[in-house]
Amino acid sequence: MLSPKKVFCLCFFSVLTAVGSAQTAPKAITNADIVKMVKAELPESTVLLTIQASPHAFDTAPEALIQLKADGVPSKVIEAMLQAGAPGAAPAAVPAAAPVAPSNPMDAAIHAGLWGAKQTRVEVDRVFLIDGETRTDMKYTQPSTRTRFNPFGGTQQFAVLNGTRAAFRIKNRKPVFKMILPSNVQPSSVLALARLGERPNGSREILIGGGYMSFSAGLPKDRNVPINIEKAADQSEAPEGYELFEITPGTSLLSAEYSFMVVKAGPGASAGIFGMGSSANYNFYEFAVD
Repeated sequence: MLSPKKVFCLCFFSVLTAVGSAQTAPKAITNADIVKMVKAELPESTVLLTIQASPHAFDTAPEALIQLKADGVPSKVIEAMLQAGAPGAAPAAVPAAAPVAPSNPMDAAIHAGLWGAKQTRVEVDRVFLIDGETRTDMKYTQPSTRTRFNPFGGTQQFAVLNGTRAAFRIKNRKPVFKMILPSNVQPSSVLALARLGERPNGSREILIGGGYMSFSAGLPKDRNVPINIEKAADQSEAPEGYELFEITPGTSLLSAEYSFMVVKAGPGASAGIFGMGSSANYNFYEFAVD
């Protein structure tokens, strides 16, 4: 049996240990801390190491992650936050077990985490182009705009891309695009495939709105390529609240410059279809068919 003196010493030592732990325990990092580091222009590798080495209290709700994207947080950092906050995730320093590789290349891309974590959120502005056996994660551009006004012919607004040739070029005249979109979005209202026109000043453009004293929605018929939009047969990898879609041209593409156009939703973006004026927030995934 312990003497009263020994009991007192043990209790005192326990209190000191608890106080010391409370004083030295590192503070959990939050979404706001990540945004601060990014805006301070710390290297991406430094931010990732901080996520790995620190306790965290990340908000990974869809709205929070969309705001992170708007604040300029890189995709790799957002993915690291999702992985760190996933239920049952292994410690960051311990590599996770590799998943069983599916036979379908697109399923392999999904299992590898290209779409984002299931039951959390995905990058809905991500577009894959499937060209035979080749799968390309397309890069987007947000174009500038040009407005032309004619006192007798109304106004016209154009989306303008620099250069006369897209760096990404294919030979397949009926490529397949794959996207994940929120379940409450009508895909035809936010997606379009446009054939771009070349300008003498070394740029490419597409008319996105026009009218007399106002803008009317819609692309020019001769440059608006019809597309077929279908839900993918296998939806097992789509996160809750999202659906997987396959988009194909309605006709064989000509040898020309193109852009797969996506209207972005989010803070400050206009909702709805093309032709909204300069306030519309577009992502242009440019490519060319040779």
